Amino acid sequence: MKDTKDNCFIDNIKCILIFFVVFGHLIERYIDRNTTLMGVYMFIYVFHMPLFIFISGFLSKNINKSKKILLKTLLVPYVILNIIWYTLAYFYTGETNSPLLYPGWTLWFLLSLFFWRVSLKYLVKIKYILPISFLLGLIVGLISNGAILSFSRTIVFLPFFLLGYYTDMSKLKKISDNINIWVALLGLTLFVGIALFIADKNLINYKFLYGSYSYSELGISIWQGVLYRSILYICSIALSIFVCVITPSHKTFYTHVGKSTMYVYVFHTYIVLLIFYLIPRWNMNIITNWIILISPLFVTYILSHKIFEKIYNKLFYPIIKLIK
Repeated sequence: MKDTKDNCFIDNIKCILIFFVVFGHLIERYIDRNTTLMGVYMFIYVFHMPLFIFISGFLSKNINKSKKILLKTLLVPYVILNIIWYTLAYFYTGETNSPLLYPGWTLWFLLSLFFWRVSLKYLVKIKYILPISFLLGLIVGLISNGAILSFSRTIVFLPFFLLGYYTDMSKLKKISDNINIWVALLGLTLFVGIALFIADKNLINYKFLYGSYSYSELGISIWQGVLYRSILYICSIALSIFVCVITPSHKTFYTHVGKSTMYVYVFHTYIVLLIFYLIPRWNMNIITNWIILISPLFVTYILSHKIFEKIYNKLFYPIIKLIK
């Protein structure tokens, strides 16, 4: 496929987002010991998955896509990868869990994306579904045990998927053209400062940003939860717009990575776990700190190579063929 300006923009932003996914997961182990890392982590989690899910909705215009295709591309990989994840977790921790009901670490996104795409053709028939989805995102915080089948996250992040579906390239360009890049950079800087302040003062539990915990599980009242999530929705949209504004629309040296985000997403967790094992804590020395901060660049780049696409396809093709 020819790299048009529109395609380049989408691939560029997917590359930027998958880098932040890897970076966020890699520093996750160390954030409790360093408030700066905590602030950076919270900043990333305000926008990276909301914007990723927005892009997923943007690329889901074909609402009549066969459910069989969605089974092959999302549900089958989810089931297989979850079984692999919990098998490895059992050998490491000795603990058992249901690999079908509880998504392992990052795998919730595959399951939620399956639910969003399967239900999209029915959801868009509902009048005022977009404001309703925001309301549901606030209400789902009342329900405990939302991690089962990624139920809570599916509801919390649904508005971003729908926003993406209802947005076309002309609307994205209009937003980008109406906001000066320096305004966007100033906005990003402001958000970083706010995140660092919140982390330093420990004003909110970072797990609130996951969208998988109820308000009671986070130790906050219903009204606090509704208020915080409402503010978070606004901040996520604003921050996502700023990121879109500064994203180049021409072909860059990293554009090709955006075509391989699925393989980076699926395989990076195993490399991250290896780094956790080799570097068990932050501030062991200056070299290990730099390895932690720089390695996401190499992980993202290496996993975007064609060899990992081949591994991915060879891993799932026999099962998909069997299902056929």
